[in-house]
Amino acid sequence: MTTSPLHRALGSLGFVLLLAAGTARAERIEVAGKPVPLNPADPSQRKIGGLRYRGGLVLTSTSPRFGGLSSMRLSEEGSRVTFISDEGSWLTARLLHDEHGDLVGLSEAEMGRLLDLNGRPLEEKEAADAESLALMPDGSMVVGFEHQHRMWRYPATAGRPDGKPTVVPPPAGIEQAPANGGIEALVAWDNGGLLALTEYWVFGQVIRGWVGGPDRWQPLGYRFEGAFRPSDLTRLPSGDILVLERAYNPQRAIVAIRFRRVARKAVKGEAQLTSQLVAELGPPLTVDNLEGIDAVRGKSGETFVYVVSDNNFRPGDQRTLLLMFSLEK
Repeated sequence: MTTSPLHRALGSLGFVLLLAAGTARAERIEVAGKPVPLNPADPSQRKIGGLRYRGGLVLTSTSPRFGGLSSMRLSEEGSRVTFISDEGSWLTARLLHDEHGDLVGLSEAEMGRLLDLNGRPLEEKEAADAESLALMPDGSMVVGFEHQHRMWRYPATAGRPDGKPTVVPPPAGIEQAPANGGIEALVAWDNGGLLALTEYWVFGQVIRGWVGGPDRWQPLGYRFEGAFRPSDLTRLPSGDILVLERAYNPQRAIVAIRFRRVARKAVKGEAQLTSQLVAELGPPLTVDNLEGIDAVRGKSGETFVYVVSDNNFRPGDQRTLLLMFSLEK
């Protein structure tokens, strides 16, 4: 995006004041990235299942609003990333890679508040609990919220959910979902639609979900195993779906993470989706509360997968990890 001299001048002072009506102040923040191996006990390990490790970072910042990252979306060419926080913020930054294409850092980070329907920053936790993010074909972004279950569409604003949103008609009955188990995974689908999965709204042996919205929702289910539940999903360049699952235990925290693939042709109304295991990530490998996933096609045709973790604003106990993988064919 070409910036005006005014924007460049403000950026040099450490913040950017967004001038469009209904936007909030976005500030430049410093985000440090400390490299981490896939396996601390064996840094030479680069592969788990169908994924090859392409670098990872522990992200930290002095900004008090940094953390709680619950979903992410990459720009089309994969040069920038946008995160949302479950405390009602968004964060965008440029991804830095080395000469081999491996992830080595972030730069040009900006952070701002998600706004409500009146253009005011979301403040209360139950109203600001953003958990899922879909990048639509027109550049707008749909954010899914828990506790106060709803979806809002934010206007196309340089690849971030900024500005005053509009209501996206949700699936019927979404208000009955568990307070902390609503739409956790959301991605743009065919013909301007959406694919959504809840986290803990279980019917029999399936997680409840929908496809087709926002005004033509059709129910579907997602089959799960044991304690694993979907925490996000992305659409691969092939059209298939890659689901990020986590197994959580209150005493042991995150037990394991799984990456599972759903065939594109299986996604339709009334389906009970089954998936194939791509990889499983658990201790002693580098793992934390992974909640966000996205994928992009590389210049040479390979598929890159990025995942991010939610530190729950407990930096002493949990980390904000940003990990990169390539998907093996």
